[in-house]
Parts: sequence; structure tokens; C-alpha cells
Amino acid sequence: MVPTTGAYLGAWLHPVPPGSGGSSFAVEQRTVPVVRAAVGRPLGILHLYVSWHAPAPVANLQAIADEGSIPMLDWGCAPDGSTVASGSDDGSISAFASALAAYRGPVLLRWCWEMNLVRSHLEVGGPTGFTSAWGHIRTMFAAAGATNVSFVWCPALTGVDPAPYFPGAGAVDWIGIDGYDRDGTHTFASLFTSFSQQWAGQGKPLIVAETGASDAAQAAFIDSIGTDMPTLPAFKGVVYFDASGPSISWAFTPDGLRSFAALARNPYFAPG
Repeated sequence: MVPTTGAYLGAWLHPVPPGSGGSSFAVEQRTVPVVRAAVGRPLGILHLYVSWHAPAPVANLQAIADEGSIPMLDWGCAPDGSTVASGSDDGSISAFASALAAYRGPVLLRWCWEMNLVRSHLEVGGPTGFTSAWGHIRTMFAAAGATNVSFVWCPALTGVDPAPYFPGAGAVDWIGIDGYDRDGTHTFASLFTSFSQQWAGQGKPLIVAETGASDAAQAAFIDSIGTDMPTLPAFKGVVYFDASGPSISWAFTPDGLRSFAALARNPYFAPG
């Protein structure tokens, strides 16, 4: 699943106000044809969000695969991370893992992303609680034979130092990061070079799982992905967040979508 050359280009497509338009998956599915028409080809990756105790959304994974994309399945944190390693949630974890194993298609699984945003994730129980839970989940997926699932460890760029939350190179398949141009002054390189320098030595492919810029800065930021990302070859994927954030909208502007379409025509983002 890791490209030998170039990198995946993907998106989370939800360009409507939060809570409107039906389920997040339904909104994305309605938006995919619009973006695909602008881009001229399927996206490499499409996001799919699911809560901790929800069943594995196999039909939705298949729908994304049928679009010609790899699903990035964003699986929410457990309400109490301390219960995961103790085995209290083993029934639901096992069912989830077995369903993904039976699905068989490639899945990028991003469990409890942005765990280093401490105020937002008190439930993970700090670095020890998180890494213990991660290891337990990983062991259960191996037992279920879910070899088609690639685990994506994904902190936030703006959180506390993520290093204590890292469960070890042997327990992850991809190293992700979420980071945004929040003030209109950044390029891809200015946001992510330091992260690449810190984590590329782990020998895992890196992926920007969420990124975006607002309004006037958006087209230039997207253009910088095409310029900068080939200079940071440890990154093997980038996923744009075409949606509203808590205080800023990252949704595609007309100029931003044109830049994204130009990015999709860049041979670097047709990975081999």
C-alpha cells in the first residue's frame, strides 16, 4: 500500500455546516462526484469517520473502494481509555477487527487521532493509557487476521509533544500528522518540515492526514504542497480537509479547488 514513488492525494469532503446535510458519509458521497469532475480522476484516499462502539462500516468502505480510493477509517477514542487494555472492550474490538479482516480491502486505520490535544482527549489516560490501549488493539487485530489494515498513528501539530504517546515503530504502519495554515502565512514545508525531520527516522511512511487553509491563503497553500512535498519524500500521502473546523472553514474556495485539481494533475500525486 505504500507508494514506491510519489504520494497519495486525498480529501475529507464535507463542505456544509457541521450537523447539516445528513450523515457525514452521505455528504461526502454526494460531494465526491463534484470534486472528481474538477480533479479528473479518483482521489487516492477518502476519509470515513466512525465512533468507538459503532460496528465496522464495511458497506461504506466498499463504496469508497468502488470510487477507486483507499479508505482512511477514523475510529474514535474509547470513552475511557483505561478500560481498553484491561479487556473490558474486547468484544467490540474483536468484532470490529474481524469485520475489517473479512472486508479484505486495504484500510488505513487512524484510531484516536490527535491524542496529544490533551484538553480534547482527557479520556485517553495520558501517554501510558494511550500506548497501552493502542498495543492491546493492535494485538487483537493481529489475532483476527486483519492484515489488510494499516495502523496510522496521528498526533496534532499544535498539541503537546507527541513523542510520549508513540507506541513504538513496531506497533504502527504509518506515522500521520494533522496541521493547518491557521493564519494564512504558512506553506506545506513551513508546517511539516520539522515533523518530517523528527519522525522520518522511524522508517515508516509519513502522511498528512488533515490539512487546510482558509479563503485567500488557500490556493497558495495548496500550490505549495506540489512544490514542497517532493522535497520531503518521507511523506507518502496528503489529505485535504474540505470542511469547516471549529472556528475556521477550510472548505474549498473556487480558487482552492482549481489549485487542488492542478495538484492532482502533478505526476508526483499519481503514485507508483
